Amino acid sequence: MNKKNLLIIIFAFVILLSTFFYVYLSVKLFDSDFWWHIATGKYIVETGTIPDRDPFSFTANREENQNLLPGRENFLLKQYWLGQTIFYLIFDLFGPKGIIALRALILFMVLLLVLWRLMRMKVSFYIIFVFIFFVYLDLTRFTGERPVLFTILFTVLTFIMLEEFKQKKTKIILLLIPLMLLWANLHGGFIIGVGIIGIYMIFEGIKIILKKADYTKQEISLFYIVTILALGASYINPTGWEAFSIALSPKYKFLETGIQEYQSPFVLYFNKLSSIDYGYVLLVVLFPVILLLRNRKIDVTNVILLAGLFIMAVKSGRYTIYYVSIAAIVLGKETDILVRQLFTRISEKTFTKIHTAFAVFALISSLIFFVGVVKFQWLQMDVARGSFVPEGTVDFVEENKLEGNMLNTATYGGYIAWRLYPWKKTFIDTRWLNYTVQQEFAWIANTVESLSGKEPTKGKKPLWKRLLKNYDINFVVIETLDVYGNVPKLLLTLTEDDDWAPVYAEPMAFVFIRNIPKNSTIIEKFRLQKDQVYSTVIMVAAQMAIYKQSNPKYLTTLGKTFYSMGRLNDALTAYEYALQRFPKEQYAHDMVARIKSELKDKDEKH
Repeated sequence: MNKKNLLIIIFAFVILLSTFFYVYLSVKLFDSDFWWHIATGKYIVETGTIPDRDPFSFTANREENQNLLPGRENFLLKQYWLGQTIFYLIFDLFGPKGIIALRALILFMVLLLVLWRLMRMKVSFYIIFVFIFFVYLDLTRFTGERPVLFTILFTVLTFIMLEEFKQKKTKIILLLIPLMLLWANLHGGFIIGVGIIGIYMIFEGIKIILKKADYTKQEISLFYIVTILALGASYINPTGWEAFSIALSPKYKFLETGIQEYQSPFVLYFNKLSSIDYGYVLLVVLFPVILLLRNRKIDVTNVILLAGLFIMAVKSGRYTIYYVSIAAIVLGKETDILVRQLFTRISEKTFTKIHTAFAVFALISSLIFFVGVVKFQWLQMDVARGSFVPEGTVDFVEENKLEGNMLNTATYGGYIAWRLYPWKKTFIDTRWLNYTVQQEFAWIANTVESLSGKEPTKGKKPLWKRLLKNYDINFVVIETLDVYGNVPKLLLTLTEDDDWAPVYAEPMAFVFIRNIPKNSTIIEKFRLQKDQVYSTVIMVAAQMAIYKQSNPKYLTTLGKTFYSMGRLNDALTAYEYALQRFPKEQYAHDMVARIKSELKDKDEKH
């Protein structure tokens, strides 16, 4: 490569990587789980103990709500202790900027590790340029501020350490022992590291037995001593290897139902609930193509590892980044081999021209990408208040000292715990620690009238109202739309229920309070009209329908809201637009038929 091309390539990569880092810095602090993580970190720092029971919820510790899955509760309370402590201390010292910088640094280190490994294998720059962009694209979906960030980074580190020993026999493998000890106390995802180590132990062992691996006796001894000690080190944490039973036992699988990150990414793409992750999809398509073209020339250990991650990522979106980060290295190398074989058939002069063309393309595309990002993404490094963090809602609860127990949307439970504990405890949060409480919350949120599906007998209150009374709920903090774009049924029901009064609204949340004498001062001062509630829902849903034009749920939400208001024609229009986006949306089909029937009956009466 001539010096001119080399300078162009270096400049292109500097711009590209700088843009990646800028993007990770520009995402505001938004993850709902972050808040219960730092609330727990604060609890650990202040008490010097890891909690045995949930300190933040008033429901989970009630005698009648004995936990049916105590092992899972124990795991979730204790497994992240070190990650939670680190997050809390950084947030306490530096605020949101510190956490955002930590997140950006971890994600950027993943990119640098993939880049370093590809360069170390002497992969061509244009192959690296493309594959590093694939990793970047998938990493943008994992900007949540959670201890899982450590697992994303350590997965790549573990793979590289093992590959370095396999190929170069370097002593870097010794770092695997402290790495696994640290990882096991940061996040339960350390079992991915255990899985990777296990695959290398088994399949490198098979290759040694078949004499298809180049190891001396000393190297074999070192490899197995280190890997066994690394597995042992991973057991040294508050829950041992309980993470395996939580992740692999079928008895916990029902808890994943309806949670977005546990759904297959392809199901979400098909149902228009998520935009396509092109980096991940392209690497999924490339894997079988490379296997076919390279046949038996790919290292079997890499194939088994990649196949396992491939299956995990197809089943659940939360695993795509582990597949992508490893696939970029393995498939990047194999793609480079195929491309080099192709280039051997062309003249050196033509090859030089192609090389120069790619270098110029890389520079121009990097510059365009940089300008586009900087132009449309501002670097604020702050909390995503009002869009992901209900700061105004919690301010209202705190400033007006709302009395009694609260029912809250699970998404906001962590932030409420961070802000209001110990003065006010939550009903539930996104840990979903207690299945009994989780089920009862679902019945309330969906305003279930009876478990039999029949209407309650005369004089008997609906189930959801009885549950609110049982927990002595005095006020409700509820999200405007869920993660899929649906308006909670409870929100529309409370708006029409004279027993409850809406007293606060911001685009992402509402507060309702019981319409009883002891709350009269709050109600008289802050009561909202029904139209204000509906208008807020309509505004948010309409904006999101424009922003996420493939998702039909925002339009069905508009339909539900208009229908609750009695605006049948507007509801019909919204549902019909939803069907244009996704013709298989059965609920929209049913509502279109229902509304048309009601409009017909209405016309006939007139």
